[in-house]
Amino acid sequence: MKRVALTLALLSLPAVPAHAQATTPAAPATPATAPAEKSVDSVTATSPKGFSIRMPGGQGWTPLKNVPNTDVAFLNQTVNGLRPTVTVIVQDVEPAIKATLADFRDLYSRQMVKDVPKFKMLGEKTVRVGGQPAILWSYSGDGDGGPVRWTQLIVLKSNRLYTTTLMTPTGTPAAVLDSGRAILDSFTLTTK
Repeated sequence: MKRVALTLALLSLPAVPAHAQATTPAAPATPATAPAEKSVDSVTATSPKGFSIRMPGGQGWTPLKNVPNTDVAFLNQTVNGLRPTVTVIVQDVEPAIKATLADFRDLYSRQMVKDVPKFKMLGEKTVRVGGQPAILWSYSGDGDGGPVRWTQLIVLKSNRLYTTTLMTPTGTPAAVLDSGRAILDSFTLTTK
């Protein structure tokens, strides 16, 4: 009975695994900087929600503002009709449900199989972010416009779930893949 209540509570969260927002951000998003012809300087986003993430300058990444349901978003130049993106989504978790990282891992992994056409898990490992255990996934499937690969980091700390996702379409140049992974790897928790 407790497991059923926990599952229902987790499902009722406004939580959307980042793969559900994995392609080009919604149209209302606006670049936070000048047009793409100019090189964007490095940006470090430090959030009052307890994290920071760094976008390197000169790599084609642009920070976006006003992306619905997303705390931070960066995107790159279009590749095969899609734009590589890095997003951070932060969700507060009701303390009464006592959800663990393993609960979210199980819930998200079941949901990905349903939500991602042609889903294929490429790898999973446990890592540490800011001293906290985290799940690092790599998986592929069809996005909104073609085959894509996601690299996703999930961390739970103090009843707050952090989901950081790098989405890259098939054919993304190695330099963009490397710089996108550097952004993902720069994600850290800033709260104690």
